[in-house]
Amino acid sequence: MKFLYLIVLSLTLAATSAHGATVSGGSLIINIDRDAFENGIDLDRTAAPSIYVEEYYDASLASKTFEELRDYNTPVDLTDYAANEIPATGLKFTVNGAHVADNPSGRHNSATAFTFDPNDITGTASGSIGLAGGLRYRVDVAPPTNRVLMGDMTLTYNPAEALKTPESSDWVIYNTLGFKAVAFELFNVVSEINGNVLSLSGELGYGWGFDHLGAGPARNANARIGTFSFQTSVVPLPAAVWMFMTGLIGMGVSGFRNRSA
Repeated sequence: MKFLYLIVLSLTLAATSAHGATVSGGSLIINIDRDAFENGIDLDRTAAPSIYVEEYYDASLASKTFEELRDYNTPVDLTDYAANEIPATGLKFTVNGAHVADNPSGRHNSATAFTFDPNDITGTASGSIGLAGGLRYRVDVAPPTNRVLMGDMTLTYNPAEALKTPESSDWVIYNTLGFKAVAFELFNVVSEINGNVLSLSGELGYGWGFDHLGAGPARNANARIGTFSFQTSVVPLPAAVWMFMTGLIGMGVSGFRNRSA
């Protein structure tokens, strides 16, 4: 019994002394190197680039359906590639709050549900950071399958994904617009907290969501296709949350003791 008491005491002290936090506000900015991005995509039907960014959507278009985003601002002349391509740098995706409006048809914009201990970010990170915005790519295959949408993304710490590409980090950016897949793998990630600001930065790589476009070999070769930066505010979780967790721990040990008896 003394041993069980010590377990409860140690777990209680650990829970109440932890510095639980979440995040609020801020944004993710990605910069795609259009030449490096194109080089890893195995599509070459015409003289056009194998892939390029045709449209960027910010948070103001969260009410649009999947079909509306697919067809929004579609170029009249699809062969005028120079005119249709937009710059793929400085693309801003806003951090969602703890709640988002109901999604329209085909959309999966996610609320932020992310917790961590600021003293040990990667050792305690759980959940995902919802990001508002999206992209539409044009790929060099015959219409109507020559448009690819990416959006309703989440920034997630997921060590399991790092096993799929040799040198990638445990941070990934998921696409959930249309289907869920890793949009970008992140390399050489630097994370730091200054005051109440959490910052991440590093390099972009193909996620396995691009494999159906022939990017698998480039992904497995750890190809870099751009850079990213992320900044958000750190918000401490109420102490009551940790006290509640402590209570659950105590209940679990008490149940174990009763079963042992």
